[in-house]
Amino acid sequence: MKHENISYKVTAQVKFDPSTDTLPLRLDMVTMLEYLRDHKITGTQSTGNFPLKAIREITAHFVKPPVIDTVIGERTYKLRREEEVWAIHFLHTLADAGELLSGGQARQIRLTSNGEKFLRTAPINQIMYMFSSWWFNVNWIIAYPFEGMGESLPPKFTRKTLAQLCALPVDTWQDFDAFADELIQVTGLKWPSQDTSFHRMILHGAVEQMIIRILADFGGTERKYRDKFIGNSKFQELDQFKITPSGQFLLNFLKNP
Repeated sequence: MKHENISYKVTAQVKFDPSTDTLPLRLDMVTMLEYLRDHKITGTQSTGNFPLKAIREITAHFVKPPVIDTVIGERTYKLRREEEVWAIHFLHTLADAGELLSGGQARQIRLTSNGEKFLRTAPINQIMYMFSSWWFNVNWIIAYPFEGMGESLPPKFTRKTLAQLCALPVDTWQDFDAFADELIQVTGLKWPSQDTSFHRMILHGAVEQMIIRILADFGGTERKYRDKFIGNSKFQELDQFKITPSGQFLLNFLKNP
């Protein structure tokens, strides 16, 4: 789906949560685009990613600035590349997919006319534009680059996922494991492993990270977690989720853009 017109016609704004203006993902996108508009930034020679200095300066102004350098014990691991900071890599990917930016490898990264229009359009339209860019124009594997997942998803994966999500009742808690099992079966999502239990865990992680987490970033889902123990280690595991009214609005928009 190529976005030729940034100004989606939205007449049902009342269906979307009034917190649209303060959605962190939208505000962070605006922060990133305004920085690129106001600074001369050249993409890295190998990948066209943002240089490290720009990453630090941009993310410092995010609603919730991400951790840039990882400290383990007495050792600090410094940022090496954009992909290590999901918050900005995700936004950069969305901006590229939505044709908001031009430039790249060893070239200056600039706002396109679409990018300039994006900054002038209504917040709800910005969110819808970002959401449809993710859904139709991005390879979701980037959200779960687990070794063995391959380079692409099964045919019609996004279309079938949209149908499964739209079939869920709004504002009703769903068992995540049951949803993930059904989605995996319907879409044919696979990961080549002989260990059946490990295979299920990996695919559930893919569903969580590529779908439920992304929807949450757009205000489309709420989540509940449970404690899980492996030996003496405790971590949080997704237990339930629900589609919010805002999520229902966005998903329905994808069916009729």
